[in-house]
Amino acid sequence: MPHKLFLSIFLFGFFAASAQNYVTLHEDCNYAGKQYYLEPGTYKRYQMKIDNDQLSSMQIPSGMKVTIYTDDDFQGNSKTFTGNISCLEAAWSDQASSLVVEGNNYQPGYNQNDYVVFYNDCYSKGDSKTLKPGTYTATELGVFNQNISSFAIYGNLRVRAYITSDNASGYFGTFDASQSCLSDNYNDKIRSLVIEYKPNNTYPGNNNNIGNNNVATFYTDCNYTGNSIRLQPGYYQGDKLGLFRYDISSVEIPANLKVKVFTNETMSGSSSLLSGTVNCLNYNLNNRIGSIVIEEAGYIGNNNNMPPTSDVIIYTDGNYKGQSATLLPGTYKSMSQAGFPDNALSSLVVPDGYRVVLYEQENFGGKSYTITASKSGFSFSGWNDKASSIKVFRDR
Repeated sequence: MPHKLFLSIFLFGFFAASAQNYVTLHEDCNYAGKQYYLEPGTYKRYQMKIDNDQLSSMQIPSGMKVTIYTDDDFQGNSKTFTGNISCLEAAWSDQASSLVVEGNNYQPGYNQNDYVVFYNDCYSKGDSKTLKPGTYTATELGVFNQNISSFAIYGNLRVRAYITSDNASGYFGTFDASQSCLSDNYNDKIRSLVIEYKPNNTYPGNNNNIGNNNVATFYTDCNYTGNSIRLQPGYYQGDKLGLFRYDISSVEIPANLKVKVFTNETMSGSSSLLSGTVNCLNYNLNNRIGSIVIEEAGYIGNNNNMPPTSDVIIYTDGNYKGQSATLLPGTYKSMSQAGFPDNALSSLVVPDGYRVVLYEQENFGGKSYTITASKSGFSFSGWNDKASSIKVFRDR
């Protein structure tokens, strides 16, 4: 029995670590010896943490991959691994002199207001394209392939830019902040890219969960102990909670977030609202949470006439009714490009810090009308059912 218990604890810890956005390198086979944690990035010999030519086994979470090179500076023979390796084959064991870790950019239930706006001119000018977390090949970038000069990051995101690959593989440069004008090395040279959340740095032994006001933290034991998982605003069905499904006993929720928990795995049926810190859930919820919704405080159950949102939403009828389309910052040369009928806009929601410009003709021609606040109708302006193209800006 003690051996079985130890094995269960080991496996839980192993798979919990595998759910994180980092890989674990080991100096010995079977995940033994000294271990080192690496986030997505490019690591020359002096950056690898593990000694040169000492890598023997790796724990690689689903969706991540590691490419190792026999020589420094990403030279020599290379091989890519996409899963756990208990012992590198003889030809590769103790041969790594540089490596590339590519992250799991898929974030279940990511915050809908996290995205990056790319521009084909410096200083956020020219045509623009808004992209959410994900991987974008040269084909998917379309006219922005090798045509990006600046970008603005909204949310806890970073950009991995590839200038030698059309398929987001191999060597890349990482940008953790917005770029008003890319350097000559990247300006009009990005062929593919990855947008991903910045790592939470929740490595084993790091107890830095408290104090982050954009994540809720869930623990397997009461009193904020045991294994933990930090979740940003989003929707988490049972399969996305993984090992934490039906195994949550205490929670920490910052004041700006509210959490709705369900006792089934599909975010339906019986539910409870949680806020603040709960050091030990009651009998009805302890180890019974199967799915979770996390949203900004004031959103869940909001019955205002104007929809609670962080995006621009346009409607075919007044008072925010009728057919609608949600628009991220960008330039839409026609209303069909925005997923909306032509000459049909009658009301719109404009969150604080956003600016919308309407045009009476396609391709931004004719008269224009600038809007900086939500409008339930256009009775006085004469712009009801007049818009044929539209631009959306996020100014702050």
